[in-house]
Order: sequence, then structure tokens, then C-alpha cells
Amino acid sequence: MSKVSAKRKIILDVAAGLFARYGLRKTSVADIIRDAGVARATVYKYFSSKEEIFQAVIDREIREMLRRVREEAEKQSTTRDRLRAAVQTHTAEIQDRVNVHRLTMEILSDIIPRTGRGTDPVVREALNIYEWILSEGVKAGEIAIGDVETTARSILLAFKGVFVIAMAGHMEDRTTEMIETLLDLIWNGLRPREEAA
Repeated sequence: MSKVSAKRKIILDVAAGLFARYGLRKTSVADIIRDAGVARATVYKYFSSKEEIFQAVIDREIREMLRRVREEAEKQSTTRDRLRAAVQTHTAEIQDRVNVHRLTMEILSDIIPRTGRGTDPVVREALNIYEWILSEGVKAGEIAIGDVETTARSILLAFKGVFVIAMAGHMEDRTTEMIETLLDLIWNGLRPREEAA
């Protein structure tokens, strides 16, 4: 790791801890500078504001979350099991992030897959996982779809409601049931027509 990326990582590590402990509002750039043991100019070399630091922390955590989603999906051998593992891991990871950061509803939209902005690298990473699952399913003959990218976006949008409910802490006891019900509906639409009856 270069000296530049090492300093940026220290700033983000410290900021993540402070945001988790005190929240976005009560954490100041001065707190981050003090706890990171870096000069003010060093922080402003990488970030223009506290909000930009926070967004960098969230983006880093989203990438870590998506890495775990892909890992869990890759452990499975069928398309349906991959979808289930991806969505369950995605939901659990979102719940963990919310609990760690005590995020406000305004900020929560940043950790839910953002499906509207296709050029966003985080959106692209999330879509890549679901596109991979679907492409593998098509190759294996388990599912029949024409447009993998649109289907992946649709699946993420369909599960966005489950993610929001999970984040809000409502109906935690029913999350698995909701995931399974939605998976059943989606699965029936993905299967080759002769099997879907």
C-alpha cells in the first residue's frame, strides 16, 4: 500500500469509528484530524468536507458489503440458491451497517442498491453480482431471460422494499419469509416457460 493510500485509509478508518460512535452530525473534521493524528492539510488533500469523508466511508462499506454478497452467492451451486444467498446476505449486511452507524433515513438511501444511476461504480458493482448469477443460470439452462442487465436491475428494485423494511427494523421476524415469497415470484418468471406452469 502506498503512503498516500495508507494515510487515506487511516483517515477513513478513524472517521468510520467516530461516525459509528457519535453519528454524522456530532462528528467534526477536527475530531477526525485529532484521532487520526494527521495534519489538517492532509485531510483536506483527500476530502473537501465532512460529508465527503462520510460518503467515502459509506462507499467503502458498500464495496465490502457487496464483496460479502458475491462471496456468499459463489458458495452456492444453483441459480435459485445463489439468488437467495445474495439477497439474504445483502439484507443482513444492510441491517448491520444501519445498526453500526445509526444512520438517518436520509442517508439510508446511500446503502441500498442505487439502481437508477447506471454509471455509478457502486451501482455497477451491485448489478455485476446479480448479472453474474443470472448469466450463470442462463448458461446452466436453469432460467430463460433475454436481457440480463434489465432483469438484474428489476430484481434489485424488487428487493429494495425488503431492504428498506430490514433497515427500519420492522418485521425482522418476517424478513426471511418475505425474501422467500419474493424469490418464488421472481423464480417463476425466470424459469423456462415449459417449467413455469
